[in-house]
Amino acid sequence: MKPFNLVPVTLLAVASGFSQTGLAAQADDDSLAPVVVTATRFAASIDTAPVNVTTISADDIARSSASTLEEVLSYQAGVSVTSLFGVTGAGSRVELGGFGENGSQNTLILLNGRRLNDLDLDGVNLVSIPLDSIARIEIIHGSASVLYGDNATSGVINIVTKNAFDGERASVRLEAGSFQTQRVTTDLRKLAGDTALSLAMDSIKSDGYRDNNAYENFSLAGEISRDQADWNYGARVNLSRESTGLPGALTETEYRADPSAANSLDQATERRRAVEGFIASDNLAAELALTKKRQEYVSIDYGLYESEATLSTLSFTPRLNGRFGNNTLVGGVDVYRSKFDALSTYSSQRAQQNSYAVYFTDAIALRRNTSIDLGLRHQRIEVRADGASNKRDDGITSWDVTLSHKHDYGARNYARLARSFRTPVFDEMWNYYSGNFTLIKPQTGRHMEIGTRQSFANGMQLDANLFRIDLKDEIAYDNATYSNINLDRTRHDGVNVNLRARLSQRTSLQAGYAYRKATFRSGPYRGSDVPLVPRTKLTLSGQHRIDGRRTLGIDTVFTGKRRLANDDANVGKLLPAYTRVDLNYTQQFNGWKGRIKVQNATNVEVANFGLYRSSANNYYPLPERAVLLSFEGEL
Repeated sequence: MKPFNLVPVTLLAVASGFSQTGLAAQADDDSLAPVVVTATRFAASIDTAPVNVTTISADDIARSSASTLEEVLSYQAGVSVTSLFGVTGAGSRVELGGFGENGSQNTLILLNGRRLNDLDLDGVNLVSIPLDSIARIEIIHGSASVLYGDNATSGVINIVTKNAFDGERASVRLEAGSFQTQRVTTDLRKLAGDTALSLAMDSIKSDGYRDNNAYENFSLAGEISRDQADWNYGARVNLSRESTGLPGALTETEYRADPSAANSLDQATERRRAVEGFIASDNLAAELALTKKRQEYVSIDYGLYESEATLSTLSFTPRLNGRFGNNTLVGGVDVYRSKFDALSTYSSQRAQQNSYAVYFTDAIALRRNTSIDLGLRHQRIEVRADGASNKRDDGITSWDVTLSHKHDYGARNYARLARSFRTPVFDEMWNYYSGNFTLIKPQTGRHMEIGTRQSFANGMQLDANLFRIDLKDEIAYDNATYSNINLDRTRHDGVNVNLRARLSQRTSLQAGYAYRKATFRSGPYRGSDVPLVPRTKLTLSGQHRIDGRRTLGIDTVFTGKRRLANDDANVGKLLPAYTRVDLNYTQQFNGWKGRIKVQNATNVEVANFGLYRSSANNYYPLPERAVLLSFEGEL
């Protein structure tokens, strides 16, 4: 029997519920369960969420070997992270559902509920979010198109930051290590009566692992908020400035000879700023935000080529929440107005997109511990670009239906059907070299999913889900035509299993397993694997407290083989499987905390991104072993 045929049977056995012996009797007590906001866009217990949600706490982050948000996410089995440029996490791509090269466009990333995905192909700048400022990370595994619309095909990652209501603090962290990496991070939080002030600053500088790989980033995040009666309201500001060298890809011969070499002298800079006002209560919430991003790119490899682009977005996202009898309703409106101005050596383009959406969800209590969740969203998207023919209006509807049951012994099982969508971003339609603007159809998908959340008497927690996504008109880049196209129909099957356990008072363990099978189901590549999707990913993280002052940690990630990008016909060689081991040691002394992190401790030489060429494949190598030393203390 093939592996994927075994996995659903196993998961169905899990989802049907373990025997009550050995499971915690916590039937009606949600008080110990984490509170999440991503699953409903209002604060709710994770045990009532109609989807598979993983939470990563600030303590989880602090105990890990991670120095960047990209590394935190890479320790999750169900999250695939592609890193192009080394130790800083610059240029990384994050995805959840087995989409390969275009996965980051199918995974929505939020910061305090505000979308970070822009209407271009540039990925979310994870480096601009200081780890010390994060209160928790919420990951929805599965379509969230009804609540969030575009990009939420395979799931949502919401990063929730701390404020002074979480506790006053004034701290600084200094970090230095391999590749001339230097970092300074501050976290300031102050209460003034019912007003909370917070300011987080992060500055990182590194020569990088490869030649022409130098990187600098400065980020500043500030928030002022006020609690009054049952309301919380305030404003947030986020600023970042980034510059990076782009060393380019290496052929296999070059890669084997010297993986740290560069094949490009390209340079890129980016500036982002966002201003947001927000208000929230148990029954009403809204955000009004203005974001702006400016990018510049210079290449001299084949003659001077320059490009610059500016993208600005104004958004308004009000919503209501209420309970009426057995119905818990959430309804809202999302309004986005974006403008895109781009200029390159060969062409220029102006475009705008207006998006208007209305959505609602209804959680209906059918009987004791059994509920059905219904969701519906209709979104209107208008795209306009230079030229009379360069316009497109689309009205798209997404929906989901979830049946869930919470057992008396604490487990929660669910089954779900959904329809998702994704619309093309600006530079999927505009070619920077030719100046052509090509309208592309929206992508739509049908989803089936079952899942379970199990709690054991010894504190062990198990989360698992099995899904299938059938996509029509999936949007992807075609290296043969140097443009983006709508693919033939594709299918994405997957499994996520996460286990958390406390082995003793001093030792804890987290383990994860993810299986992905992404294939073409029509057209000339029918039956072929979608490139850059590893079949398996395994993670194992452990922490051991030696005593009250010293802690050891390990984070291990196994990533399976996958096809090179552009190898839709599956005729080239595979990117090899690899295992990465990160270690950390922490010691408290005299009010300070010192840490040593050893990343890629076994010094594995590998690339987690490659491009198939009939002449010579291209690779982006990952860094060799890196050692980072940090000191953190209260001011």
